[in-house]
Amino acid sequence: MIRWYVGCVLIGLLLSNAARAGEGELVKKSIGVDYEWGTLKEVVVGIGDGLVMPGLSDKVDFIYDKTYLEAMKKTGGKPAIELEPENTRAVIAQINGLVKVLEDQGVTVYRPRVLNPTEHDYLTNVQEGQMQIYARDPMLVIGNNVIETSLKVPMRAKEKFPLREIIRKRIKDTDARYVAMPSPNPNYEEDGIYIEGGDVLLNGKNIYVGHSGKGSSLEGIEWLQNYLGPDYLVQEVKVSSDFEHLDCIMALLKPGLGLLCKDALVGELPESLKDWDFINVTVEEAKRLGANALVLNDSTVIMDTQHQRIIEEVRKRGHHVIEVPYDKVATWGGAFRCSHHPLVREGGSE
Repeated sequence: MIRWYVGCVLIGLLLSNAARAGEGELVKKSIGVDYEWGTLKEVVVGIGDGLVMPGLSDKVDFIYDKTYLEAMKKTGGKPAIELEPENTRAVIAQINGLVKVLEDQGVTVYRPRVLNPTEHDYLTNVQEGQMQIYARDPMLVIGNNVIETSLKVPMRAKEKFPLREIIRKRIKDTDARYVAMPSPNPNYEEDGIYIEGGDVLLNGKNIYVGHSGKGSSLEGIEWLQNYLGPDYLVQEVKVSSDFEHLDCIMALLKPGLGLLCKDALVGELPESLKDWDFINVTVEEAKRLGANALVLNDSTVIMDTQHQRIIEEVRKRGHHVIEVPYDKVATWGGAFRCSHHPLVREGGSE
């Protein structure tokens, strides 16, 4: 009788411990993003340290504004802190300020380290330069899929190395699927397989991918559909060649509400977005990243203080806006959405 009782107690303890272990595993397995407006819980935010001016290359000259090409010939490969000390310090301060706002909102923030010398030299024979401001582009989280993307700008290919350390540690012992896209052909042909995180917006099983000719390619869109499989519908959204990524002209704030630069859209919206209330963003505002917001949840968004007209329109719809200055970061070509990539967003279903 005593032996039977002791045996029952031991079994009970084992089951209890197993249950607790299972709960811990479930917490770790929670990595995933399904909707742009799901409540942000964990995120990678870029850094402004270690900026090196982009060099000019015939592989990338179509991406940059022609007014910058001569300057790129002279300054490419030189540290930004030496050439533009005041502006570069302001960039670092504004990104760190964003991190503080996120942490104050209860969001767990991961930051990449600065590239080491060997990583810095990667592909400098193709294009000089280095930046880690925009964590959005070198990675992509869809559901529990973590994808190392394939970038069209050679100097940005090295950004994936510090991100790998964050991702591998975070997804260890989880059900996350981690994969890297095919690397670009060294000739960087137009029909290469490219997907850049700034082009990809999530609406459940509807995945929208921008195509401006400067970032993601049709071949990349095809690759993403094949990888995700038939449960997802990956849809091309044609964007004016004046813009690099879809998130430069569009944001999805909550079901039925978004920001959109209609004049930068080429053709029609996907059917699943046609009945949305989109606050119009002008081309001039979009070029200053007025549509590039950071969505905290389905009622709160972070926006750049400089975009007061758009902010007021968002507030008129009952949405809460947290204003944060980000104009110096925007001079490098991206703003809030570009600077972060979610690892965990909870909920958000329509």
